[in-house]
Amino acid sequence: MALSDVIKKKQATGESSAKAKEKTSILDDVRIVIAIIVVASIALIALIVYTTGLINEKIVEIDKVKQTYATNQAKIEGLLALQAQSEQFKDQKEKYDAMISSDGLDQRQIMIDIEKEVEAHHCRLTSLTFDEELNTGLVNQVGVSIHIIGDYTDIMTYCRDVVTGEQIRRIDTINMTSGSSANQKEADIVIVEFSR
Repeated sequence: MALSDVIKKKQATGESSAKAKEKTSILDDVRIVIAIIVVASIALIALIVYTTGLINEKIVEIDKVKQTYATNQAKIEGLLALQAQSEQFKDQKEKYDAMISSDGLDQRQIMIDIEKEVEAHHCRLTSLTFDEELNTGLVNQVGVSIHIIGDYTDIMTYCRDVVTGEQIRRIDTINMTSGSSANQKEADIVIVEFSR
């Protein structure tokens, strides 16, 4: 039996040496596994911190882009409103341009027109003088001093019609005095005529 005991011992020793050889793999040592887990955990934490930082930077960039977008949208809305107003102003300009004569300041024609208007308002034109023609840079203008006689209501109606007519004209002064009869008034009026 001694031989069988020796063989068994050798086999047992062989098995234990094989087990010892198997235990020498890296993953069998607990300290090495813990060290690998710790290093992997630190690497994961570092990766999470780094990516969180990148995500936060991207969020800040996205917020800036959103603000820029909102600002640009507001500017676009403002520009669209200005464009709409621009169309209105162009229409108004065309209306005003039509109200200012482009024929020039023909004194003879102005005199004829004023005389017709005064007579149409049941008044009488007694005198008419022209001031010097003036160029303001945008328009030419001339002052016309007239002296008319008529009923107070007719004179005031004439003045109203002068400033509300199709052509732009302005009345600078009106001096009214009593006329020869109780119902009559005399008026000295300075009308400013415009032309392009």
